[in-house]
Amino acid sequence: MAITRLPGYITIQMVRFHFKQKEAVNAKVLKDVKFPVMLDMFEMCGKELQDKLRPRRTEFKEYEDWLVDQASTVKGKGKTEALRAEREAQDGDENEDWFFSDDVGSSNSGYYVLQAVLTHKGRSSNSGHYVGWVRQKGDTWLKCDDDEVSPVHEEDVLKLSGGGDWHTAYLLVYGPRKLSKNRGQKKADDATPAAATENMETS
Repeated sequence: MAITRLPGYITIQMVRFHFKQKEAVNAKVLKDVKFPVMLDMFEMCGKELQDKLRPRRTEFKEYEDWLVDQASTVKGKGKTEALRAEREAQDGDENEDWFFSDDVGSSNSGYYVLQAVLTHKGRSSNSGHYVGWVRQKGDTWLKCDDDEVSPVHEEDVLKLSGGGDWHTAYLLVYGPRKLSKNRGQKKADDATPAAATENMETS
């Protein structure tokens, strides 16, 4: 079975609670389950949908390569810094459409970025405390604990994967990865003599 359409937003629910029939009791699943910031659904899609996703994915790849090249010119920077810059660019107001023109609300790349996490704290399935964690901008998140809201780093959010008494991820919300319209390599291409000549001929 393969996916034939991807939505713009995906909600993933972890199986954190189950009923033990032998003991006739509810129990919480504490297993450590890692989750990514960047989610790629391409391999789970059917061939027809994969073909439709490739054009936008190619644009993302070209932009990533350009960012890496730019970062490599600065000592001590590399792909990690480049991808962080790309993430921050998503927070801009001008982005390419992340959906197909004939299917608003779909995903035209298969790429997603983690936007929110709901956690449950405590070992019992009958008690505990729920907390919301919401991405604000870049690597900065907001921890929403009842009426207390405080900033946290993305690294802290990735530690919510379970394995003990600490907060355990229960729900994950992924939103569309956005491609900025104001990409540096586009400006560089437009500045080439060939591009300038083409612009003169078409104006």
